[in-house]
Amino acid sequence: MSARHAEARSFDTGIDSGAERDAMRARIDAARRGTILALPQGRLVTLAELFGLDALEADIISVLWAAAFSSELRVELAPKEPSNEITVALVAALFHHPLRIHLKSESALRLWRIADERPLPDGRSSLTLDPAVLAWLEGDDEVDRALAGRVYLLPPALELDHWPLGAVERRLREGLQQGQRWRVCLVGGDALAARWFAAALGKRLGFPVLDVPNGSLSDEPDTGVRLHRQAFLSRNIPCIAVEDAHLSRPQGVLPYPVQIVHGGQSAAQPGSEGRDLTIELLPPDPETRERLWRYMCPKCLVWPREALDDLVLCHEAGVSDIAAVAASAPENAVDAARALRERLRGDLGVLARRTESAFRWDDLVLPGAVERRLKEIAFEARERVRVWADPEAARLFPYGRGLIALFAGPPGTGKTMAAQVIAADLGLDLLTVELSAVVSKWVGETSQHIQQLLSSRAAQRSVLFFDECDALFGKRVEEVRDAQDRYVNMDTSHLMTALESYPGIVIMASNLKGNVDTAFLRRIRHIVDFTKPAAAARKQIWQRVVRTLFGRAQAEALTADLERVARIEATGALIKNAALSALFVSRHAQKEPDARLLGEMLARELAKEGAGISPRDLETVLEAAP
Repeated sequence: MSARHAEARSFDTGIDSGAERDAMRARIDAARRGTILALPQGRLVTLAELFGLDALEADIISVLWAAAFSSELRVELAPKEPSNEITVALVAALFHHPLRIHLKSESALRLWRIADERPLPDGRSSLTLDPAVLAWLEGDDEVDRALAGRVYLLPPALELDHWPLGAVERRLREGLQQGQRWRVCLVGGDALAARWFAAALGKRLGFPVLDVPNGSLSDEPDTGVRLHRQAFLSRNIPCIAVEDAHLSRPQGVLPYPVQIVHGGQSAAQPGSEGRDLTIELLPPDPETRERLWRYMCPKCLVWPREALDDLVLCHEAGVSDIAAVAASAPENAVDAARALRERLRGDLGVLARRTESAFRWDDLVLPGAVERRLKEIAFEARERVRVWADPEAARLFPYGRGLIALFAGPPGTGKTMAAQVIAADLGLDLLTVELSAVVSKWVGETSQHIQQLLSSRAAQRSVLFFDECDALFGKRVEEVRDAQDRYVNMDTSHLMTALESYPGIVIMASNLKGNVDTAFLRRIRHIVDFTKPAAAARKQIWQRVVRTLFGRAQAEALTADLERVARIEATGALIKNAALSALFVSRHAQKEPDARLLGEMLARELAKEGAGISPRDLETVLEAAP
């Protein structure tokens, strides 16, 4: 079981490996003459100290080492053995140890796979020295063949200011001086950040870090042993993904005094050998993200300052995210933001779908007060990152740091478009929640879906949009009559708690604000009321849509007609649909559109909602003076 603590010193003994091997040969010759000499100082003594070899085990290594380079010695020692086998009994007799015909079950040579033991027909054991150990004795820093090409030394990388490297280094050094063994558990999903932290910690401690990529090593029992044997021989700190955490507890032997496990939750195992030190690697703040962009994507130095600020503030990217995007060589901040969004897509399954956000601010036709309020929301979405980076501000608001807005008003008044405009302005995806997938008839399942949704990286790095939010955030049942009422209220309470602790951006839309529970309303940062457009706004919407669909010249020719049609009360959505229908009808009839065609198409759209306009009333509106 034993293996001593590796010390921060070189294994270079100052003795040439060939000279030490010759000394081993001379010692064997002396033993054959009946004189037992002490082991000379060198790499073999160091090996014995590292792995706790007893005298017989050290002598076995000395014979196997010398015999590996001298076939004559093998013949001299075992002339009657098939293939001149070196056996445990032979070495025990040579150096006057008590007779043994095979290694003990708990022998360090067996447990650490230093020597391979093969049973012989007469019950004795033949021994061969492991190639990696033989290479090490010869002074070659050779990687174990089971590890070669699968593990890698981590190069030094950037140290981030918010990492507690100094405190961790002090804790480990103090523990190692007291003979403690440590496993540093790095909690978080950013594998590259964990590797950077590991490399920086190894540099401070004076030990290189040996990275074991997830799944790179087999599940065979001796793989972990070989990994830690390599760590002792090369003085490397193993760095292991949490999915392969079993490698941090090698079977039957003590692990290397310092090792690192990263990813997911803590890999702590109470009662296991050694101590676990859990470190949560927090995501980088805006200042650190800008430093990372400048470090990994130098071309960002020439990007417009405002564009870089948007990239840094609106996209809570980690080290791995920024590295992956930088590797794609984005031409500008817009390309970088698009690449970041692509990395997050697809992890929500059926709970949400991405909604295209191609609209701009000048596509909105809204009252000035409403548009100003929407721009306030977009500004807060950027600036809040700086606000919550202030410890005092964060202390004052332990909850409710997310940005939640409610857009309330009749259908077709621009609520969804406004959400799309804000998402596009921020350079974020708009994820529309699929209520049919979230809401479940089974007890507790709705809450589970909401928790899954809000805890996902994709949601937290996008704008989350709840359309017709009344289905989820409706009023609680005041007079509870049965179990179903109780479960409805439980789901509602869970939703309120989940939203209060959600750090991201949420926009909700409702046709009837009065249907939303008042407790939810108190937790909403912004409530924006959308109303049906007035005549002037309707004319502006008609002009924009007709200019887009029919061309600028046709829109100018229809100026007076559009003013007449704009007198008919309609929402922006109805106007857009009417203009689109007019486009296809005019093309089918192969004639230019006029006020009558636009009015008839609008009347058709109004009829869908039960608010149609009679032909006589439509005629009156169209014939009236502009």
